Amino acid sequence: MTTEAITIERITEITSEVLEAATMLAPQLGSANQVTITEDYLQRIVRNPDNYWLMARRASDSKFIGMASLIIMPMPTNIRSSLENVVVDEAARGMGAGTALCQQALQIADEEGVNTLRAAASKTNTASLRMLEKAGFHVEDTMHYFELSIHRGPRF
Repeated sequence: MTTEAITIERITEITSEVLEAATMLAPQLGSANQVTITEDYLQRIVRNPDNYWLMARRASDSKFIGMASLIIMPMPTNIRSSLENVVVDEAARGMGAGTALCQQALQIADEEGVNTLRAAASKTNTASLRMLEKAGFHVEDTMHYFELSIHRGPRF
């Protein structure tokens, strides 16, 4: 792993740089169930006060090389959150940007009083599992319950 200075920024406005980075990074998530990245769509993300959209910037060239979304969900019984869409540009993987995004999300979750922070990764994506574990997540066997979903549009 190459260690390089990485800064994490919460995205609060959509610039051409942010739009370009999101357009480049989103397809690397590999989901066939994606929306079309437009400025209007990204504005919807940043307008949501419970969505912390984070981007990782490489110090050497100031380029955005990764992103993640932390969604805070206040409920009557507790405050939960979900870490979603963690992705690092293929050419920049192994530099610590993914771990830095996860650690920033953990810090925000602590500041927001979150009781449970969840993240998901495919069982076959060992790199993502290692990254999440390195950031402090623990693999839990979820076989004791069923996950029920409604999918609208193509399934991935």
